[in-house]
Amino acid sequence: MKLKGAEKQFWWHFAHITDSKQIPTELPGFTSIDSTDDDEYIAMLLAKVSVMQSIYLKETNVTDEGVKLISNVKQLKHLTLMKHEHITKASLPYINRLTELEYLDVWKTQIHLEDLTVLTDLKNLKELHISAHDEGVEMDRDVILEKIIKAEETLPNCIIYASS
Repeated sequence: MKLKGAEKQFWWHFAHITDSKQIPTELPGFTSIDSTDDDEYIAMLLAKVSVMQSIYLKETNVTDEGVKLISNVKQLKHLTLMKHEHITKASLPYINRLTELEYLDVWKTQIHLEDLTVLTDLKNLKELHISAHDEGVEMDRDVILEKIIKAEETLPNCIIYASS
């Protein structure tokens, strides 16, 4: 079956696919760095691909809406959403659905240590990278340590890396 319109263009640019029978339902991973890829791009990809081990997004145009779409990916173990100013704590309930996650990087997003208490379903999470506070805001080390301890109560099997 031939693809049509935007879908045809997407899959051609993604992997030179011209026939819908060639579209994979599983990929080992997906990476986008310093790109204009956005929620629409993620929607097009995840409309067909439902299983992925790893998603690495750094400085793209993905927002909370894209994270909502990502929350439906099965077998996702590694998720990087580094340097996205439009990813906020509103996406945390969606991230919490990714119960197989072992690695999460939300550094330099609008998600901070104090927001992590909603991540109660991430029992397999082993490593988390997060901003200790908003950029340009100085915070006392003791306050940061308190927030890390509180986050560790929610994620007891996880090593939390909090930095500026």
